[in-house]
Amino acid sequence: MSTGAEPAIRPLRRPPGKLGTYAPWPLVGVAVLLIALIVFTPVLVSKSPHQPAPGILTQAELVVDKIAGVPTLHFYVWALGEEIRYDQLHIGLAGSFNWTGSSAMNWSRLNWTVWYNGSEVLSEIIASSANPVALNISAYYVSPGGSAWYVGVIAFYVSVTSPPSGETLFAATDTSGITVVSPLAVSNDTLPMAILLHNAGGGPP
Repeated sequence: MSTGAEPAIRPLRRPPGKLGTYAPWPLVGVAVLLIALIVFTPVLVSKSPHQPAPGILTQAELVVDKIAGVPTLHFYVWALGEEIRYDQLHIGLAGSFNWTGSSAMNWSRLNWTVWYNGSEVLSEIIASSANPVALNISAYYVSPGGSAWYVGVIAFYVSVTSPPSGETLFAATDTSGITVVSPLAVSNDTLPMAILLHNAGGGPP
């Protein structure tokens, strides 16, 4: 049995007006914070659909492909997303040098006799039957958010043996920061192969 007056139950106070009823202030605060993150984080919002700030979205890669039994190597240079327009894209080709894949390369003896130069391009696609063959690649990207320069010097050699061994692809690079897999059996299970180019930082090439 109660011996005194029951304490009055007070309702929770809400912010005055209809805004507090339909938009509780904790939720409003979270929404404002999310909007601020989207506006001030360049990775979440880019300058334009195909011109993000330099970073993983602009990372250039070299894709190597070959069909067993066909002497031609195919090379594709583009960004990971394949939708980045590079301001400058240069690829030099060198052939007629002595290298069998397993021996050391003399990079200073390479002669870049053929160049593919593009500006404001998404990609460059090259086919070569030279064996061995080396590529000298530079891809330059610039946007209001900054610039990035991706480079790589990579050599390839295809060793052909009698069946059932088939063909083996050897690769080597003279650029630090680039990883290549070598040797590699030429088959549909191993090719095409993607190689990330080295990010040499900003500034013009």
